[in-house]
Amino acid sequence: MVVAWLLTSALVHYRRLAAGMIGNVGKNALLEKMFTVSSLLIWNVDDKGNLTAIEGPLEEKDGVSAADLVGRSLDIVETINPVFCDMLKRAQQGELFDDFCAIGHRYYHHHFFPQQHRKSGKTGFQCISVDITNEQELRATSELSQQVISQTTEAIVILDRQRVVTSVNSAFSQLTDYTWEKMVGSRRGFEVIGQPTFSLYRTILNGLKRTGSWNGEVSLRRSTGELFAANFTVSVIKNNAGLISNYVIFFSDLSHMQRTHEELRYLANHDNLTDLPNRRLFLDRLEQGVKRAQRSKSQLAIFFIDLDNFKLINDVHGHYVGDELLKEIGRRLLLAVRQSDTVARLAGDEFTIITENITDTMEVNSIARKIMTCFEAPFVIFGESIDMSASVGIGVYPDDGEDLTSLLKGADEAMYKAKAEGRNGFYSLSEGKIGHLPESMFFPSELRLALKRGQMELVYQSLHDLRSGRVIGCEGLLRWNHHCRGIIPPADFMTLSEGAGITAAIGQWTLNEACQQLKAWRAQRVDLDYVSINIANSQINDPGYPEMVIDALAKYNLHPSSLMLEIAEGVLLKNMTQACQLMRHLSATGVRFSVDEFGSSLADYSYVRDIPADTLKIDQRLLMRARTGREDAALIRALVGIGDILQKNVVAVGVERPRQEELMQELGCQLAQGFLYAKPMTAELFSKTYTRPANPH
Repeated sequence: MVVAWLLTSALVHYRRLAAGMIGNVGKNALLEKMFTVSSLLIWNVDDKGNLTAIEGPLEEKDGVSAADLVGRSLDIVETINPVFCDMLKRAQQGELFDDFCAIGHRYYHHHFFPQQHRKSGKTGFQCISVDITNEQELRATSELSQQVISQTTEAIVILDRQRVVTSVNSAFSQLTDYTWEKMVGSRRGFEVIGQPTFSLYRTILNGLKRTGSWNGEVSLRRSTGELFAANFTVSVIKNNAGLISNYVIFFSDLSHMQRTHEELRYLANHDNLTDLPNRRLFLDRLEQGVKRAQRSKSQLAIFFIDLDNFKLINDVHGHYVGDELLKEIGRRLLLAVRQSDTVARLAGDEFTIITENITDTMEVNSIARKIMTCFEAPFVIFGESIDMSASVGIGVYPDDGEDLTSLLKGADEAMYKAKAEGRNGFYSLSEGKIGHLPESMFFPSELRLALKRGQMELVYQSLHDLRSGRVIGCEGLLRWNHHCRGIIPPADFMTLSEGAGITAAIGQWTLNEACQQLKAWRAQRVDLDYVSINIANSQINDPGYPEMVIDALAKYNLHPSSLMLEIAEGVLLKNMTQACQLMRHLSATGVRFSVDEFGSSLADYSYVRDIPADTLKIDQRLLMRARTGREDAALIRALVGIGDILQKNVVAVGVERPRQEELMQELGCQLAQGFLYAKPMTAELFSKTYTRPANPH
């Protein structure tokens, strides 16, 4: 840099000499010496634009040397560098300037000024080119270093030998909230250490003395006072004399790495489809469970669950439906057991359950039956009803094995025994065949008789306003009280009723029963705004259904707003045109409509804007998953947002725990229905539970 400054000063002086027409270059011995030492190039051009002399180490290019250029016109310079050739031609026109460009592999600062020939008196010009290649490379390296420092995600602090901060990068400011202005010029470089101790400082200084650097995990402090774990490195920079010139601090936030590590550990131990524990975590928990059972001398049971003919589901419906079915099976299994139990997916269509602290065989049998009930109702996947069964093998510690290997082998063998016995059942090696659940098979004639014999009944589940706590309505749920099988939900027989052509009759009975009951409740001071019932696919397409509804309301002297008709989202989307016609017809009279299982499909939810439904009932499966699934909680929030924007009531269905209620309120849902408030109950019990006391007079 000093040499460049001296050269520039000399050039200024030389220009003054040339401008005053005083002497020539040859007379200035000092300048000639500097030109020789400093790798300058001197280009002399006469008044006709010919190169008369080139002094200095000109790099050859394509075999062309300085000697080849002398005596030629300026056009020859085009072969060296077209840009420099243009500069020379500008100077020939009398322009006095300086500029930069490369000649060969070197980079020059070119200075142009006029020159008068001493003998002829004619004026040409001269160019002195100063080689600044090293300075340019240094500048480029410095700029690159600055870019790297500014763009790296690791925080960097640079201090001078007195430990005064001279620079910080943007990553430092982002991690600590300390600004560049606040840090530079201060002695706060080491003050970001959140919990400094004399021992820590001594350790760092000893490391710097021994090796010139120190690295470790320390607690750092943001400007707000918040502490965070960081990987902290300090290094010293020494000058040519071996003395410390700078300290450089690097650190990165380990909290992000720790979270990433936790996420990776979670992924390594959980099935990515169902989010259940995978084989690795299952085996670990089973091993720990067996050890606890050994210490406490208690029993432990494992259940191997293999889905029957699952391959057929994938072949017929596709793998996407199969995957969704596996997810739903996992959710049902979770609901069937205790929170302390482990439900895992080993692979493919194989699930397992671990239950600890088992008291006796009766409890094992009870759990097995709960598992089997998960498969009683069809699975509705993307609007399709799919029947599924499972074969379950049971292994009990210590009866079926006193170590991990024998217990697993016993449960697996029992599962294959269950399959060999006809599937859709459960088996224990120590107990033999425990139970078998027959297929849900009914005949149309049996269903018709059920309607005539009064075996159909409605049970009612209350609907609560979370803001006021008031019961604003209830849903009438259809049940078949079978003389042999007991209570059968509609999912097990409504498909049969559609095929038998008796859905309309069942629907009419349900409508009249609900209206009659609401009238009776109001006479008993049960304060409800409305009662809701579900309507089936065939009722939507029945042109006589609107008249049936109007007649029932008139018969029991009910205002149309006292009745809400619920349409499942999957049914609605399949029958959008007919459903909208029905809804517009009846909503004009005041009848309410709701979309049941809202959010269960992959639909474009803009359809909600175009239908006259005033209530959206969120699919209860979303609520089940929202406890652990951030995506499902976000989806519920979005669905509630849709309801708010369109001014529709949104109901959380399936609320079973206080935490779920809190979650739904946090997500903006103000209406709820579920076991937390009341299970479905008979009309008589509903009346006893919700009758208002008479006003004393």
